[in-house]
Amino acid sequence: MVVRVKVQVKKDDVVIETSAIANSGYETDVPEIRIPLTLARELGFDLRGLTSTRYRVVEGFTSTLIIGEVLVRLVTEDKITSWVSAKTVSVPEEYEVILSDKLLDILGIEIVKAGEGLWRFHGEPIDRIRRSVQSQLWV
Repeated sequence: MVVRVKVQVKKDDVVIETSAIANSGYETDVPEIRIPLTLARELGFDLRGLTSTRYRVVEGFTSTLIIGEVLVRLVTEDKITSWVSAKTVSVPEEYEVILSDKLLDILGIEIVKAGEGLWRFHGEPIDRIRRSVQSQLWV
């Protein structure tokens, strides 16, 4: 299991709620969110003429499409964070939303036990443990 959280992603007036993988191994220089192309379309992005760049991943390199910027916030049963800006990219054939290390930091996500899907907000008491949400695939 991995840590999955519920986020809202906003572009212009469109807000979509979905699960997202909290991936501390997804290292970036700025807050970044990787979204499937299906979600990018639903948010209203024009996918024609996108530029791509090579990203280094564990397996080597992958071609990554640069989509633009969105606002992201974390939603739980008792808390909603402020909107934060995130660079938006997509890797073809990926079907889950993934949050980068810098985006995890700015949203205040602390992974407690990755293999059990447990996490908390930064600053919460040590015994305050939150559980992952169900995965949502964008096919």
